[in-house]
Amino acid sequence: MKIARIGLTVILPLSLSGCFIGANDVDEDLSLPDAKARTQAVERQIADALPGDLVVSIDQNETGSFLSCTSDGGEQWAGGLTARVQAGASAEQLLEPVSKEFEAEKDMSSQRWQRDGDDIVEIVGLHQSSWIVRYAPDREEVHVSSFSPCIRLPEGVWRGDTY
Repeated sequence: MKIARIGLTVILPLSLSGCFIGANDVDEDLSLPDAKARTQAVERQIADALPGDLVVSIDQNETGSFLSCTSDGGEQWAGGLTARVQAGASAEQLLEPVSKEFEAEKDMSSQRWQRDGDDIVEIVGLHQSSWIVRYAPDREEVHVSSFSPCIRLPEGVWRGDTY
C-alpha cells in the first residue's frame, strides 16, 4: 500500500506536468552540469521563499539520479531538498510565499493542490523541468522533488549512475 501511494505521489504529478515517455521536449544545448546546477538553484530559491522564522534546517541532496523523459533517450536529473519546519506551521504560511515567488517567473508556472492530507505546489518550467513542493505537517517538513529540463546525457554517463 505504501509503495502504491509513493508511486502515485511521484508518477501522477509527473504525468500532469508533461514528464512522460514520448513528450520529446529536449533541450539539446543544455549540459548535464548546467541542468543540475539550474535545478538545484531553483530548489534553493524555493527554500529561500519559505519564512525564515519557520525553518529549522535545510538539507539539499548532493547527488541525484536520472529519469527517462522521452522515447528517444532524453533524461532528467532528479534531485531533492528537505526543509524541516517549526511544529504548528500552516500550509498557508509555508506554501503561499513559494507560490508567490514563482508567479512572475518567466517561463515558469505554478499550481497548488492537496493529496493524502499534504499540501503541494508544483512549479513547471521549460523542457519538462518541474519542482514538486510538498508540505507534510505530520513530519514537520517541506520536501522538494526536482526534475531538470530534459537533456541528452554526455558520453560516459549511464542513466543508472548517480550524479
